[in-house]
Amino acid sequence: MENTKESNLVLINTEDIHPHPDNPRKDLGDLTELTESIKKNGIMQNLTVIPGHWEESGWEEDGYTLIIGHRRFAAGKAAGLEVFPCRIIDDMEHGEQVATMLEENMQRNDLTIWEQANGFQMMLDLGITEEQISERTGFSKTTVRHRLNIAKLNQDELKKKEKDENFQLTLKDLYELEKVKDIKKRNSILKNARDSYNLRWLANVAVNEEKVAENKKKFIELFNAAGIPMAPAKASEQRWNNKWEPVKEWRLDDEKLPKEIKIKKKNAVYVFWNDNRTVAVVTPKKKEDKKLSEWEIKQQEREKRKKELKQKNKELCKDIETFIKGIVDGKTDKIKETVELYGLLIKTFNKIGAYFYGGDLSEFWGNKSLYELKQDKDKYNEYLEWEKKLTSLDLGLIRLTQVKNRETYDYYAAFKPEKAAKIQAVVNFLEFYGFSVTEEQEKLLDGSDELYMKGE
Repeated sequence: MENTKESNLVLINTEDIHPHPDNPRKDLGDLTELTESIKKNGIMQNLTVIPGHWEESGWEEDGYTLIIGHRRFAAGKAAGLEVFPCRIIDDMEHGEQVATMLEENMQRNDLTIWEQANGFQMMLDLGITEEQISERTGFSKTTVRHRLNIAKLNQDELKKKEKDENFQLTLKDLYELEKVKDIKKRNSILKNARDSYNLRWLANVAVNEEKVAENKKKFIELFNAAGIPMAPAKASEQRWNNKWEPVKEWRLDDEKLPKEIKIKKKNAVYVFWNDNRTVAVVTPKKKEDKKLSEWEIKQQEREKRKKELKQKNKELCKDIETFIKGIVDGKTDKIKETVELYGLLIKTFNKIGAYFYGGDLSEFWGNKSLYELKQDKDKYNEYLEWEKKLTSLDLGLIRLTQVKNRETYDYYAAFKPEKAAKIQAVVNFLEFYGFSVTEEQEKLLDGSDELYMKGE
């Protein structure tokens, strides 16, 4: 090896310089332009290296390892350079090496989300605290924490989604995904989401499911404190068969839970209905001795199924309304308004036959009529401010919530394709924003749900 000092720099032979194995930037990008520039002008900025290098067998004392200038080095090699001007730094610990490479790349916005996340994780693994990472890289502690959460994801899936131009993965998507506490669920959503919008919707659904699970535990504590026992296991499936008399019900996805539960009824028990959204205190209904005819038995079965189908329809339409509220309130990214989008919206209106009335806006905003809102001056003024900000597209989306008045079955609890098609039309439109139905809801819409009875 032949080294020559020049202006406090050292010229090092190309074959003696080795890329750093832990360089956060794994993809050096297109080097064509930089290579051509080096061919014409040479290296305009020195590299930074440390003495020694890594081989598969371990650390070697000879040669040098790159810290700053991986792109310049690769382009220079492609340009045919035999030596590079380098600044040598001694006694730089591994953690400091990684931090320096991260800072260098981040100042140029060169790193992908995946590379940033893994760089931060590497520093954390080397014993550098979140606070120190923040100080060395210039990123806030919150951003560092976000990136470290990203590093917990399945990295192969993350890279795949980043490279997929049609997916258009953003940091906002990953921050929404981060709200899901279960890392296995996060990875499942990342893998199965069909695009950026769908990922955020699936993440919101998962967050709601986690909240329901947490609220279940809290309700059990409340019932135990109140001395109310749990109903028999089969009771969760007996919501509509007249075996239980509801005393009080709560939704499991409510933000506010009761501080305590007071029920004076005798024989009261609690049950989590199998819709997985509702918990209730119930009491057993008195048995009737009357023997039912075959027609009455069939009629009871029909009414039971209709009630369950109605509940499923209601929950699906509630999901649709919640999703639309997210768009109108800015929680879900809005799609650029185009003639094509409005054309599709109008076709959807025609499909569902939705009618819109003035009072529908107040119902959408706060589940109250205009008359009720006017009784509370502050609330009414708040509503008027909200109404002023609505765009034409917002009004169109709100109009789609009228699908809640459509059902997928008839009097006989038989599947009605023409009715289901109205809800399906809204689902199809909202898919552009990332909405998707569950497997159970899909069966409700395509007629394969077991609750449907055969037509009379």
